[in-house]
Amino acid sequence: MVKVGQTQSRKRSGTAKVAPGAAQRTVALRIAEDMGLLTGPKTKHFNAKVSPRLFQAAAKRIGTTSPAAVINAALASLATEDELGPWLARNWGILADTPPELLEQIDL
Repeated sequence: MVKVGQTQSRKRSGTAKVAPGAAQRTVALRIAEDMGLLTGPKTKHFNAKVSPRLFQAAAKRIGTTSPAAVINAALASLATEDELGPWLARNWGILADTPPELLEQIDL
């Protein structure tokens, strides 16, 4: 079980688990990046207790147990949820021409 706020001890012990190829870039993270929400220094710190099962389910979706990656993906989902429809509309033709093996990597 990984808890938010345990980054220092996990770094020292080397137990952070990351799927091959690092964390998946979710559509929400791509949209957040396009909106400029991921630019600038990372200065906001969180210390929170969360349900281990909720964290594990979210971590499994993006392929990492890194608390920072899970929190970024979750916040991106909340910040961009109203942008998914317009994003799909803008990218529909591009997505239709994309090789199926590449589309399988996109977490919609």
